[in-house]
Amino acid sequence: MVFSSPVFLFYFLPFVLLLYYACYRRIYWQNVILFLSSFLFYFWGEKEYSVLVMISIMLNYGLGILIAGPHTDTIKRIILFAGATINLSFLIYFKYYHFFVHELLSVFHIGSSETMSTAIHLPLGISFFTFHGLTYITDIYRTEAEVSRNPMNVGLYILFFPQLIAGPIVRYKDIDQQLTARVLTNEKLRLGVRRFIIGLAKKILIANTLGKVADDIYGLGTPHLTFSLSWLASICYTLQIYYDFSGYSDMAIGLARMFGFEFLENFNFPYSATSMKDFWRRWHISLSTFFRDYVYKPLGGNRVSVWATYRNLLFVFFLTGLWHGASWNFIIWGLFHGLFLVIERLGFETFLQRMPTWLRHVYTLLIVMVGWVFFRIENLEDCWNVLQKMCYLHPVSTGIYSVGYFMHFKTWLTLLIAILFVFPVHERFFPSFAQKAYWVYDVVYVGLFILSLWFLSASTYNPFIYYRF
Repeated sequence: MVFSSPVFLFYFLPFVLLLYYACYRRIYWQNVILFLSSFLFYFWGEKEYSVLVMISIMLNYGLGILIAGPHTDTIKRIILFAGATINLSFLIYFKYYHFFVHELLSVFHIGSSETMSTAIHLPLGISFFTFHGLTYITDIYRTEAEVSRNPMNVGLYILFFPQLIAGPIVRYKDIDQQLTARVLTNEKLRLGVRRFIIGLAKKILIANTLGKVADDIYGLGTPHLTFSLSWLASICYTLQIYYDFSGYSDMAIGLARMFGFEFLENFNFPYSATSMKDFWRRWHISLSTFFRDYVYKPLGGNRVSVWATYRNLLFVFFLTGLWHGASWNFIIWGLFHGLFLVIERLGFETFLQRMPTWLRHVYTLLIVMVGWVFFRIENLEDCWNVLQKMCYLHPVSTGIYSVGYFMHFKTWLTLLIAILFVFPVHERFFPSFAQKAYWVYDVVYVGLFILSLWFLSASTYNPFIYYRF
């Protein structure tokens, strides 16, 4: 069940909201309703693998109580280490076992071909609910959050359906108070609905439209690609992944607000960044802050020697790439970003500061777009061929297809709108207008919702990109 499906929009969400608001000011029963509906939401897509989420909940609930107990700091560290190991073992087995066997052990001819060819089912959202379990026990160990003696609250934190499948990664210390005390208001409901509609429009109207163009072009194969088609596919995918994932985050934040929760922002116009360092302060903020606080800083961060800092950066971005998928292209994508962060730390950042702002934008976008090619194309040979086409180092093409074959009026219009709104244009033009005609906003949101439903009913749609991570 995805947020942009009719089942969710017209059956699941209205029914859950009706039950939830029927228990107004009864926080216990509201949590029960959210927990059961979240379990149903996950069971809808994963069936028997729902047991894995329940195991994660009970495991981390018990570990939290042990860590908060009257033990010495050494014992608590041992419990935390054991808990982190068990949590990560689930993730490593389901997400990376096949990769390690097929890609690493096959080099040494260890393991049968039958073993290496057998793929393991990847449970939906396993990266996200594993990280939630880790933040729960770690925040308790650091005394940054109070342990919960109520397994329902721990279960709701890990299982809450708005962020269960594709984030954002919600830190336990940011939500622990909201699990036991939150206020429902008409304003929160209204703002939540608005935010959800924005996310739905991003996904249905922009991401799906441009995603089809990118998929069709990449699906041609490199012999048919030209310089212009390669760049068009890259531009469309760059915009698709932003509107797809930020759209999901908007929907998750909006849904949480409808139920009285406040999630932190996950995107801050990353394509308006003026450096790679700035980009990672704006892109998937919950993931970058997770790695910063739970990996980078414990390794010493930038408090160690210069070269150790560079090592820590590269290691963190190696993990960032690996987190996205068990494939070499994701690892290369992560290290590619880490390399440019190191280059900027080596002194290029000072040079960037002397450049005109528009040139710094161009530099950042070019790096990001080249990186998305690694992210999008799993086969490294095909990836290299596409990059050669983009640099006009491999101009040979069949010439059968042209840009006009894929771009029509609707797609051109969508592309222009998508490019415009990756920048915070609303902050410059809309506030003064909103004070004079506030009701226009409601009309716009209703129009966006109707238009999204129209597009949804008129065409097939693809799942959210980050569902597979």
